[in-house]
Amino acid sequence: MSNLTPGQQATVRLARTALTTSHQMSLGSATDRELCHNIGRLEIALEQALRIVDDLTEGDQS
Repeated sequence: MSNLTPGQQATVRLARTALTTSHQMSLGSATDRELCHNIGRLEIALEQALRIVDDLTEGDQS
């Protein structure tokens, strides 16, 4: 991860946190609001992670 910018590193940490939260969530007892909030966090983290992938692979497309 050392080749990532500080902003990209923060994005990776956010994505890991969102995924960990999702894994720890008890689906049977979670409210609709909690589930929607978590899905939103995961969508944002995925979108940001894909931007990092695009940035890192941008130079490979010659």
